[in-house]
Amino acid sequence: MTAGSLIAEARKRAGLTQADLAHRLGSHQSVVARWEAGRTNPDFVTVQRVVRAAGFDLGISIHPVDDHDLTLIRRELNLLPHQRLSAMVEAVNKIRRMSQIARG
Repeated sequence: MTAGSLIAEARKRAGLTQADLAHRLGSHQSVVARWEAGRTNPDFVTVQRVVRAAGFDLGISIHPVDDHDLTLIRRELNLLPHQRLSAMVEAVNKIRRMSQIARG
């Protein structure tokens, strides 16, 4: 998501026009239009200020990278088609056996 799209989303959710938002910021409608169109890219602090002027907070968090799915995908892509099919058949058979055991 770009800075401009964040600004546009906050403005639209608040039911504001570009002119309304610009007025809240003490700026001009053309500035808001340039941000939203991606012709200029405001820095992070500016985006936070603009989103707040629309009545929202911009939350950012950092999470550890989980490459587990990517690792599985890469492993599968290294298999030949018949190997993938055999692995899938084996998985289905294991699920069937587990289901039978669970039913008693």
